[in-house]
Amino acid sequence: MIFSVIGTGAIGGFYGGMLAHAGQEVHFLLNSDYDWVKEQGLSITSAHLGSIHLPKVHAHSTTTDMPQSDVILVGLKSIQNEKLLPDLLPPLLKKDSVVILIQNGLGVEKDVADLFPDVSIVGGIARVSASKIGPGVIKHFDNGRLELGSYHLANVDNLEKIVSVFQTTGLPIVITPDLQLLRWRKLVWNIPFNGLSVILNTTTDQLVGNPETVQLSKEIMLEVIAGANACGSPLPESFADEMIAYTQRMRPYAPSMKLDFDQGRPLEIRYIYENPVLAARAAGYDMTRVDTLTKLLTFLERQRDLRIQP
Repeated sequence: MIFSVIGTGAIGGFYGGMLAHAGQEVHFLLNSDYDWVKEQGLSITSAHLGSIHLPKVHAHSTTTDMPQSDVILVGLKSIQNEKLLPDLLPPLLKKDSVVILIQNGLGVEKDVADLFPDVSIVGGIARVSASKIGPGVIKHFDNGRLELGSYHLANVDNLEKIVSVFQTTGLPIVITPDLQLLRWRKLVWNIPFNGLSVILNTTTDQLVGNPETVQLSKEIMLEVIAGANACGSPLPESFADEMIAYTQRMRPYAPSMKLDFDQGRPLEIRYIYENPVLAARAAGYDMTRVDTLTKLLTFLERQRDLRIQP
């Protein structure tokens, strides 16, 4: 089975690297660190998994040099899909290719399916704390579970085969029958901790280490849970306490949106905030706290971009 990774950042680099470490054929699309990875390879540093160095990987600077693939892992930021995938994806596709969108937010599968209506698409949720800390270097902080759900599959048996290959990494990989529920479950964590880490300029340990921000995070989570229920994705209110406890057990971590903000990259506001707010509103529930986060993040991003303009 041939794997290709589009977007070799923290997520694509971690899961693609673990597959390559397990002996699978993996091809990596790289941008700024292509020359480095071509010469030096790819590394994953982890207190849990040990230090993994892959001295030689299949590194590519364009998808036209990559083989047609059985599985394409998309680790791009969701807001890059519309701009980049129409050019990047076609050279990798064959009749039975499966595209796995390991991305955050709500509505990513639909938008990619609109671009590629005949392609098999799977949604992926990464329960992992990882960051790209240098050229070809991924730091793994915690966890590693990957949850997959079918959006559109020409052959449903393909997903079972993909999971069996993924399991060679030793990471927990599971299939969920309800992709939308899976997306909402991740939003219960993503919406408060990504947004508050940017707005308050802090990390997860600080957010769950102070009573005021614990209470605020829980209130936002409960609102997201109510939005999920309104949209037909049943979640109990107790899930908020589970997510607080889960985060308290995590190593200190700067969520992806905090890193994007600090490094001047666009924020995934559309899929993590705007789409859920609109979906809940269409179902008759107004997520007012989440809407406030949306407006604050939009303002901060705009002000940041004005400051860094040449």
